[in-house]
Parts: sequence; structure tokens; C-alpha cells
Amino acid sequence: MGSRRAGRNLFCSAIAITDGVEVMTNPTAFGIETGYLKMEDHPLLGRRNLMNLALLLWVPLPAVGCCLLLFGWFPDRQIPEDPGLIWPESFDQAAALLLHHPVLTVNLLFFLFVDIQFFLIALVQKSTWLIDPYWTLLPPLMALFFFTNPLSDPSEMRALLCLLLLGVWSIRLTGNYFRRERWQFGFREDWRYAKMRRERRFFMIEQVFVVYLAQHAMLVGLSLPFFAVAFFDVPVGVIDGFLFAGACIGLIVAGLADSQLDLFMRENARRQESVEPRIQLLDSGVWHYSRHPNYFGEQLFWWCIAGFGMVCGESWVVIGTAFNSCVLAGVTVMTERRMLAIPDRRAAFQAYQARTSVWVPWWPRSVPPS
Repeated sequence: MGSRRAGRNLFCSAIAITDGVEVMTNPTAFGIETGYLKMEDHPLLGRRNLMNLALLLWVPLPAVGCCLLLFGWFPDRQIPEDPGLIWPESFDQAAALLLHHPVLTVNLLFFLFVDIQFFLIALVQKSTWLIDPYWTLLPPLMALFFFTNPLSDPSEMRALLCLLLLGVWSIRLTGNYFRRERWQFGFREDWRYAKMRRERRFFMIEQVFVVYLAQHAMLVGLSLPFFAVAFFDVPVGVIDGFLFAGACIGLIVAGLADSQLDLFMRENARRQESVEPRIQLLDSGVWHYSRHPNYFGEQLFWWCIAGFGMVCGESWVVIGTAFNSCVLAGVTVMTERRMLAIPDRRAAFQAYQARTSVWVPWWPRSVPPS
């Protein structure tokens, strides 16, 4: 979830606490060392960076090839009737089944070419980094799968609106990811998975469930509204306009939050180099009105996308968005507990909690002096 990555960034100045003294390291976040210890040891044109870039470009190709083969299996859209959810007795019957049941097909492709492939790469590299950049790339790929299916029949205007919104969302978050990583591929992984890797003996096996199958449910779930838009042609109305406006507001809020957080991180990095006191808390801009404005913007965006699916008469597609919201609530608690675990920031963050809304931007509360 783009929000998942944004939350990981929250105030993450990458500090380790040793006997009450801040020691700067090269970890993912919150003092957990992972990945490659020093970015400068791995130049942009170095072997490791180029190898991980090649992996990043490779991973979708098998699934794309399978989709092209499937979509071209029957000539001139002469697709047989749906054989039903039975074990196919021929390749033609299998192709017809997969075309008539695109949600089943996208789950199958995800399992084969994301879950399994990413797991095998993680076993070799001992890092789950690859799921991070693909969090922003998989929803557009799944949406394109739905819209290019020979049996799809969308309202062209609604389809264009959804693809435009999703494209902007993906470009923004992908750019934010690479900006944060300074174009170093595979340097760091999610701090939560890094923590599990350090603390849990069998994490290499457990990651199948806690990383890949969990991400599978979240990413496919978020993409379900595009299935509804692609396969159910309902006239565009006023509600579509409100949903489009709401999604745009979500994108703007999340974009502002990410940019302001990036400036905050850069300023603290500059202060560290100049041996100046660090800024302990980001409490300006949209962060003045919400402790997690990036979460709010992401959630507003995805609930508006889910609304397009509901307009198409498929209300069940919101289950993925609801599941992601529940996960994000847990991530919010986890992130704030990590902040409170940093002694030098605990008091400031507690005061921030007392006066500032959790997700929805709102005017800060007046807190009487203690």
C-alpha cells in the first residue's frame, strides 16, 4: 500500500539508541540495520545496483507474456462461452475459463509471478526490498489487465478517469520511493520486516505469509474496483465527478505530506553534517493538522476509487479497501509506538499526539499545560 510505505517514512531519521546516545547508522529506520550498510559503497552504476535494477525490470515480464498469450489465444474475440469453475479438459477450455474469470486469473498470476518469484529472490538476497517499489507498480499492471481483457466493456469516460488517477498515483509514489532511496535499488527493506528478520528464527519461511500473501491480499484487494469499472458499463454521472474530485484531493494531500517529510529528512541530514541540533518533530504544513496526513491522503484516494466500483453496481469490491484500512490502522499504532520508544523524542511526540488529529486533518486541540 502506498500508505504503508509512507508510514514507514514517518519521522524516520534512522537513528540507533545506545546508552541514551543517538548513533547515526545506515539502517532502514528506527535503528534497525538492514540491506547494504553504506549507499556510497554501491554507486549508481555499480554491479549490485545494476543487478537489482535488472531484477526490478524483469519481474513483471513473465506475467505480461502470459497475459499477451491469453488475450491472443482466440482469434478475433471469438471466445467460447464460460465453461464454469471446473478443472479444464483442454487448453482452449482453460483459456476460456481464465478470460471469463479475470479476478481468479489475476490472483493466479500474482501468486505465480509475484508471491513465488519475490520469495525466491528474497531467499537469495536475504531482503524483501523488491515488494516496496512494486507496491506502486502492481495496481496499474492489474488495472491494465482488467481493461485490456477482450471481454471488458467499460464506460470509456469512467475508465479514462480511473486510469488517469491511478497513473498519477503510481508516478507520484514511485518517484517518492526512488527520491527517498536516492536511486539505490535494494539498499533497504521495510523496517518491520527487518525487525522480524532479526528477531524471528524462521522468518525466511514466515515471510511467505507475513509479507507476500499479505501483500497479495492487500494489492489485489485495492485493485478490485478496476475490475468493476472494466466489466460493467454504467453511465457516468454526478457521483463520478465527486469521486474524481475526492481522489484528486487525496493525491494532493499525500503528495504535500511526502514532500514536506522529505524536506524535513534532508534538513536533519544537513544538520547532522553541520553538527547542529536535530529537529525532533515535524509539526508544520499538513503535518500540523494531522499526525499521518500521508495515510489520510492515501485512504481518501483509495476509497474514492472503491466508490467508482460501487457506482458500477459491484459494492463487494470495497472489501479490499476496507481490509487495507484495517491494516493501516494497525500500522499507525505500530509506527507511533516506535516513535515513543525513542527517548529523546518521546515527550515531544506525546505532546504532538495530545493536540493533533491522527488521520483526518483538523485544527490542533488546545492542551492545558501540565
